Amino acid sequence: MVNLEWYRSFLAVYQTGTVTAAARSLFLTQPAISQHIAALESAVGETLFTRRPRRMVPTERSKELYSEIVEAIERLELISQNLKIGKGLEKPFKLGSPFEYFYERAVAQLGRLSFRLWIQFGLAQFLVRELRENRFDAIIVAQKLEFPEIEYKKIEDENFILVGAADMKSAPINKWDAEKTKVIEQWLLKQKWLSYGLELPIIRRFWHEIFGNRPEIKPSLVIPSLHAILKAVELGYGISLLPEYLCQNALKQQRIKILLKTPKPITNEIWLAYRKIDRNHPHIREFSSQLCGKV
Repeated sequence: MVNLEWYRSFLAVYQTGTVTAAARSLFLTQPAISQHIAALESAVGETLFTRRPRRMVPTERSKELYSEIVEAIERLELISQNLKIGKGLEKPFKLGSPFEYFYERAVAQLGRLSFRLWIQFGLAQFLVRELRENRFDAIIVAQKLEFPEIEYKKIEDENFILVGAADMKSAPINKWDAEKTKVIEQWLLKQKWLSYGLELPIIRRFWHEIFGNRPEIKPSLVIPSLHAILKAVELGYGISLLPEYLCQNALKQQRIKILLKTPKPITNEIWLAYRKIDRNHPHIREFSSQLCGKV
């Protein structure tokens, strides 16, 4: 007789791609997962995965079995979660997020949630690591770090604008002219740049999309806070690329101004991430419906 735990282990390996990730998601040991898969293969009478150094590749029989059982097993998981909540065993939903995005955008969408929510802030690498270690239930990130056990759902596009102090001289050509890109590039290279980090990810993307090369820029001031960078721009310390939503009030109050209107927006995608094994958890489903597409 097939044990239900064999099916759970099978689904975890199928969805995450490795025994290691499946063991982590189910709080089991790797040998236990391997034993469950071997037992299920014995019961089915066929191999379910092709073992490769870094991935378990599903066979055709595995794909067939997955389609047969996934809905039923995930339904049972959902019932189990609802039973726990109904008995008053609810734990706080733990969310990781970048501070500025949560403060400016996400927090306004979370007042209608039916469960307790705990927030912790951090950068993408930290947030994804903590999610993989089950210390977060979901995270908001501006960068997709691909791991087989993690699923991403897009929240929105984050538009960046080039801004400087209100009394600063604008670019020599503040309305884009494709024939004068070199003039604009040389002017930008002479400016003092403010950046969130030394890697200059948004600045590099901006430069590549607008000028087709890498910027020869060393930031004059590095501050790991977008709010602090905005304040530094207002004070005339330099120029920066900042999210448009962050700059709205400062632009209305004429504390800063847009220096250059680019031919196409410089965007960054914002994602909600969670473990695949949790996709049908009622809190994940409610949180996702509240946040994605509604900010």
